[in-house]
Order: sequence, then structure tokens, then C-alpha cells
Amino acid sequence: MVKASEQGYDEGKFGGRNNMIKLGRSGLFLGTLLVMVTLTNPSRAETERTIETRNDVTISFVVTQPDGPVKSAAILFAGGSGKVKLWKGRGARTKNFLVRSRGRFAKRGVLTITVDVPSDRRRKGLIHWRDSDEYRQDIAAVVKWVKSKTNLPLWLIGTSRGSISVAYLAGVLPVDGAVFTATVTEESNAGKPTAHDADLRKIKVPSLIVHHKEDACVVTPTESLPAFAAALKNAPKVETILFDGGDPDISSPCKALSAHGFLGIEDAVVSRIVNWMHNNASR
Repeated sequence: MVKASEQGYDEGKFGGRNNMIKLGRSGLFLGTLLVMVTLTNPSRAETERTIETRNDVTISFVVTQPDGPVKSAAILFAGGSGKVKLWKGRGARTKNFLVRSRGRFAKRGVLTITVDVPSDRRRKGLIHWRDSDEYRQDIAAVVKWVKSKTNLPLWLIGTSRGSISVAYLAGVLPVDGAVFTATVTEESNAGKPTAHDADLRKIKVPSLIVHHKEDACVVTPTESLPAFAAALKNAPKVETILFDGGDPDISSPCKALSAHGFLGIEDAVVSRIVNWMHNNASR
């Protein structure tokens, strides 16, 4: 693999993935407990909103408000089916990296909007739907809502299959930047879409790619990132940040509680993302 510096890579190093485990099985249990606390307590003021997007269709989202000054806004896209399941009345409780880290973004001055699937996709989710005109209308309505609340730079941030949403939407909606984390670049055996299926030439805003070097998910190989970055040829700035370190996986490689979901280094990853956002917004 070409040296990081030759590809515009910025490597965030935090030691080996096993360095944080000092207590054997009890240490792993503690790590699991801390993850569960993070999932259920974002420690920020939150509200849920539901807006109309199309005829007889709504979309719901969680708004996490920073305690201090707001410096930017970001719409967060979960991976997998995209379901946050707000309609169940239990809040945003999924283990997804972005969903569980939304309070970390808010702590750093980012007004975060964590979007659920539209009301007509609660059963099927967003697989084979993220590229649809209907979904574009849904997120366009969310963008309009955010812009009615703030004129600060607005970013789209996706993780895993959420990166596919960002790939399709960042070039057609009025936003100021895009962040791709754990980007899906390879087709699965089931023939599910990838971020490469979008017309990446349409993206003309600063774009950040964030990945864990030990991400073992078959559809997000680290070695595919240079080609993905090169495909963002019309973005004014493209940078890739690679991380290592963190806790041992406690889920399968393509699930959230693993290197794929930046387990154990969430604070460091969010901090680097937010710093890059605030230094590179298109306005």
C-alpha cells in the first residue's frame, strides 16, 4: 500500500487495539458496560421532531443541542437498514457509531440531527432506497428544516451504509461538506449498493473520509479508500484519516461494536472529524 503521506492520508494513531485491555475478561466486561452507558445517555438536551416530506409520508429525527455555542450542524445517517426506530417511543438507542456518538458531536459545538427512515420505509428500511428520488425529497425536507433554524455550515455524515446516503445526497442538496466513515466501497454477496454507485462527480464540497485500519468488514476494506477518494474529483478538498487502537471487537466485523464502529476510540474519532469540519467548511 502506498504511504499515507503520498495519498494525502492523516493517520490518527492511538496504540494497538489490545493496549487498552489490562484486566482480562473483567476489563472486557467493563468496556461493554461503558458502551451501554454511552448508548443510553448522550448527556445533551435532545428533542424529537417529525416533519412531512411527501404526500402522507413523514420523517422523524433527534435534535441534539450543544450546551455552548453552536459552530455547525450535521445530519447523521446510520448504517445497515438506516432504522433508528424512533416510532417505538424509546428514543435513539441503536448501537450505531454515529447514533451513539451524537452527544460527542454536540459537546464539540455541532447541532446534530439523527435521522430515522421515512414513515413508508419502517418495514423495509433503506436498502436499495438510499438512491431514490423519494428519499432525496425526504432528506431535502430535513435540510430545509435545519436551515430554518441556523445559517451555520451544514454537513452530511454517514457511517457504513449511511455513507451511501451521503454519496448520493451531498452532490444534490445544499450542504457545506460531507463526511464518510467506514465507507461501503465493495458490493456484498447480496448485490447491495455501494458508495461508488453514486455519481461522486456531483460532490463539490469538502469531503472527509474516516476509517479504522483494522476494519475487517468485507464491504469496507481499507485498501479501497484511495480509489474512493480519487473518485471525489470535483470536491475542493478531500482528505482521508486512518485510525487504529481501541477495544477488542464485541460484535461481528460489520456490526457497530467493532473496529468498523470505532469501538473504544469514539472520542478521538469525533474530535478529529469536528476539527476538520470546522476548519474546512465550504463557507
